[in-house]
Amino acid sequence: MALGVALFHGFSKMLIALGREPDEMETTIIPTPTPSLLRLDKVFEPDNPMHIVLSPSPNLRDRWLDLEDALWKSQSYPTTELLAVRGRLAELLPISDAFRGYYPSAGRDNSSLSIADQFFYDVRSITEEQRNEISNNFGTEGLVVLMICLALYDGAFRIISVLDH
Repeated sequence: MALGVALFHGFSKMLIALGREPDEMETTIIPTPTPSLLRLDKVFEPDNPMHIVLSPSPNLRDRWLDLEDALWKSQSYPTTELLAVRGRLAELLPISDAFRGYYPSAGRDNSSLSIADQFFYDVRSITEEQRNEISNNFGTEGLVVLMICLALYDGAFRIISVLDH
């Protein structure tokens, strides 16, 4: 349940960061999708913090890790920048020292760090000009990959920060 709330929070921020927040939003009730009972036929790194955190639910864990893996392999946005964004969000949320080594510090020379800070502190401060610059440099797919990564790690690190591992 906590993961669902954290992801809702992260993806709501992504909607805002992409400039797609509606002035008014109707409430629509849709049934909760039935999760697949089939296991993914993949092996994931057991030292990944989300592997550890989500291990009580292997089906959810594997799908989470598969999505994370797909974003990294898409090559739509520079991996060095995604590493920097992930590292910065790990710095901003007090995650356990046991996981800190998995998410190295971002450094200060990456151009995406200001977007990570804006996403974390004030997502509405991300401007259309910033989105256009990212789209011009990396295409709309690169913009979406960056924003999904920001949403995923914002949500994931909030979960990790409240768990005692």
